[in-house]
Amino acid sequence: MREVRLRRGCERRVALGHRWVFSNEIQDFDRTLPAGEDVAVCDARGGLLGSGTFSPSSLIAVRLHARGRALPLDAGLVLERVRQAWQQRQAWFGEAASACRAVYAEADGLPGLVADRFGEYLAVQCLTAGIERRAGWVVDALDAVHRPRGIVLRNDSPARLAEGLDRDVAVARGEVPPRITFTLHGLQFAADLRQGQKTGFFFDQRDNYALLRRVARGAEVLDAYCYSGAWGVHALAYGARSVAFVDASAEALELAAANTAAGGWSAAGAFEQADVLEFLKTCAAAGRGFDVAVLDPPAFAKSRQTAAAALKGYLNLNKWGMRCVRPGGYLVSCSCSHHISPEAFVEMLARAAREAGRETRVLGVGRQSPDHPWLPAMPETAYLKALLLQVL
Repeated sequence: MREVRLRRGCERRVALGHRWVFSNEIQDFDRTLPAGEDVAVCDARGGLLGSGTFSPSSLIAVRLHARGRALPLDAGLVLERVRQAWQQRQAWFGEAASACRAVYAEADGLPGLVADRFGEYLAVQCLTAGIERRAGWVVDALDAVHRPRGIVLRNDSPARLAEGLDRDVAVARGEVPPRITFTLHGLQFAADLRQGQKTGFFFDQRDNYALLRRVARGAEVLDAYCYSGAWGVHALAYGARSVAFVDASAEALELAAANTAAGGWSAAGAFEQADVLEFLKTCAAAGRGFDVAVLDPPAFAKSRQTAAAALKGYLNLNKWGMRCVRPGGYLVSCSCSHHISPEAFVEMLARAAREAGRETRVLGVGRQSPDHPWLPAMPETAYLKALLLQVL
């Protein structure tokens, strides 16, 4: 195994348990090392810190899969880690593990690998050179552990470009129909595993839908950036009188309509294709209000450099969202940008309330669900924030 030696003073973060080594932290950085190669990571004096896979194209040059050992990421280790991840989900969720994130990258010891289970089907992302090089082993391991009817590789993420990888979508094992159905919290959902957003569904919010349980009954609800309508469908299951589903994507709204119909709530759903911010401004100008509004936008901050601009975007969005909540009603505000800290997000909400001319108080706080475990030494793995506010 080739050795990668860090510059003096660059070992502390890795020694504490962080799993990334950046290219500017490495002595005599060698771009001729093959992409995906196993490497031993050492401190400036040659002390072994751990082992990982190398990427010559990315700013993140090494992603560690083992600490304190020179351990190759071979077929046996991939199988062991996939099995351990599945056992953890089964222990936590029981039968509900049939719909979950089955592998979550660094948190499951497989940096760059994401696998979501939808009943009898798996949607998989190979996001790094290390995992791409081992894609055959990954598919074999997932097949052996989960025994799915089909596995689709959703390798169309822009993250692959930073690793020097092509983007494509391919069925790797069995058959995957254009649309599949799965069950979450006793509710039936349809998902497009080939062309839907990310892997087809966002399991990280699964515990946060319960924020609506005490506020949705009899309410008029807004599900903004609704995608396939999971927030709105849960609101209807909790007794909401009606839900306005809003998204810029016609395909997303079609999924939301199908999921609403699957629960027998078609008459209670309204579906509008629109830019969410413009929709909120129009509602505020017309005096149209909601008892509950959910704002669950895509990540506004794609990098640390864009965090300040993203906070301005969140501020504007939430200001108008608060103006569309009836006095005494509720706002669920979310951010999936790990570059936005929980403290910065809360401060933004306070500023949004001031600019909206409203008073708010926090009644509930949510984070990503346990099938997306995060590492204390690696704040990048803790990204999701969801707050339930009462708007007075």
